[in-house]
Amino acid sequence: MITFRKYILPLFAALILLVIPLQGQGLEKVAQSGMSWLSIPVGARGAALGNAYIAIANDASSVFWNPAGLAFTSGIRGFLTQTQWIADINVNAGVASYNAGDWGVFGLGFLSMDWGTLHGTRRAQNDQGFVETGEFSPSDWSIMLSYARRISNSFSIGGTVKYISENLGSNMTGTFDNPKEYTAEMDLFAFDFGTTYYTGYKDLRFAMTLQNFGPEQRYVSEFFSLPLTFTIGLAMDVTQLWTEQSNHSITMSIDAVHPRDFSERLHIGAEYSFQNMIYLRGGYKSNYDEQDLTLGGGVHYAFGDIELGLDYSYVAFTNFDAVHMFSFDFIFN
Repeated sequence: MITFRKYILPLFAALILLVIPLQGQGLEKVAQSGMSWLSIPVGARGAALGNAYIAIANDASSVFWNPAGLAFTSGIRGFLTQTQWIADINVNAGVASYNAGDWGVFGLGFLSMDWGTLHGTRRAQNDQGFVETGEFSPSDWSIMLSYARRISNSFSIGGTVKYISENLGSNMTGTFDNPKEYTAEMDLFAFDFGTTYYTGYKDLRFAMTLQNFGPEQRYVSEFFSLPLTFTIGLAMDVTQLWTEQSNHSITMSIDAVHPRDFSERLHIGAEYSFQNMIYLRGGYKSNYDEQDLTLGGGVHYAFGDIELGLDYSYVAFTNFDAVHMFSFDFIFN
């Protein structure tokens, strides 16, 4: 009860204070948001679990899911991932984290999008209604600085500051008689917040995250919001219900997702582990137009103080080719 009063009640109070102003500027549905690439899942492990990952996240990729998960990492860690998303969009990301003991855990990450080469057009008074303006390559990238700390053995908090840059190229605005060139380019800061709490019953834990918190932006005369998302998640190794000592574990997870630009979603995942070395994963996403089933697996192996990991995920789409993700983990204890 002391722990609950000391940590959980202030946590809920802080979340309420965050959510109340968001009702006026963010969490109501706005039909669409800008910079939706910030919502693409990063990391094969989390993606294979159907994105039901915020209560499981305990590695360097936590920067992209729940920064509080960094608090449960040790030593120096590295994480790299590459994904060919739908429409030949390439997603590249990486993280380096360091556990500084009593100072907490620090993480530095990056995320970049490669949209390929696109053909530009603008409106014109001709038979086609447009003229070609040549080829261009949009640029989107972000650099993230994360910090996490254990408040107790069972409770952690974390946050991430994101510097985001976007350049969608130049185009013409105004009227046909008075056209003006406009460069769709902007730089901004956004923030993620997260918590993880182990309840004390087996390894049952829950987590909460608020991602992509930032101000409205504007292109020409149109305002748009970032893809703000509030998520609550639960996870537990269900094999602990019948045994405490086993080479096998099955962790079940579920995330309830409240995005700004869509109705509520539910993510469900399961991870089977054999001796913390071989992993099989599966997940399901509800209330998506294109996505539902996810699968994957991984192998992690230790060489003395060095651990290496390779993870893979398969994300099915209804009208697009399936997406394959690969991630690499490096741990130096």
